[in-house]
Amino acid sequence: MAQSCNVIHKLIERYDYGGAYDIMLENGLEETDAGKIINSCRYAINFDFKTAKYNLSELNETLLNSEIIVATKKNLDELIKGNPDAIFSELMENIKIQIVNEEFIDFLGRVYRFKEAIYKFIFISSLGDKKKFSFLTDVVLKKNILRILKKKFNIYSGSTIYGISNYINKYQKNEFKYIKVDKILNADKMNEIIELRHNSIIGHGFSGVSVDDIYRAYGNPYNVLDDFEDCMNILDIKIFKYKYGQLNEVLYHLTCDLKEKNEDE
Repeated sequence: MAQSCNVIHKLIERYDYGGAYDIMLENGLEETDAGKIINSCRYAINFDFKTAKYNLSELNETLLNSEIIVATKKNLDELIKGNPDAIFSELMENIKIQIVNEEFIDFLGRVYRFKEAIYKFIFISSLGDKKKFSFLTDVVLKKNILRILKKKFNIYSGSTIYGISNYINKYQKNEFKYIKVDKILNADKMNEIIELRHNSIIGHGFSGVSVDDIYRAYGNPYNVLDDFEDCMNILDIKIFKYKYGQLNEVLYHLTCDLKEKNEDE
């Protein structure tokens, strides 16, 4: 068990909850509190928030009422609702995980999705009450946004990003926060990194992507997160940072306790 715990620690450091859960299963520990939290994280990073929340519901009472678990369950509730603060927070965590694991194709996919999500948020918020905004409503679908751009604003585009950027610069000139965010998202380095995505297997081509490619286009990949966080601050979106890092701290102590208990027996 001691060796298994060390492996689990290494895996959760890299946010590999699927691998960590496999080891818990092999050792018959999937029903422990550590197993349930790992399983919850496994589903959450794949955006299955309902199953992630369910796996936290059967923790022991003390842990269930702890600050981090209460905050995590509240966060999962907001994710289930499509709350923009929660969705953007989760996407940023996802981007960080891809950087840590050097999975740069997936990293580019998350970056593109995040950029598109910001533009959708700006567009829908500019048309109504942003407090009622949800990423789960049909209004955020690409086809619906493009239809509104075409019918109401005479903007013809097959791209959500380009269409909304055009809309911002034509109809939201006095909304300086939107203009500022648009400049960040349309900077040359951002366009270069998005072009890497377009040329990759998740875009329209088959080009590979290395860390050197990211550095040439944007610099340190963590700079992307810094720029996205700047956008969030400008738009007054509250980010729930270090969610998985905090859960990993809990998991580290829980698995250490399992190791000590096993050694005592």
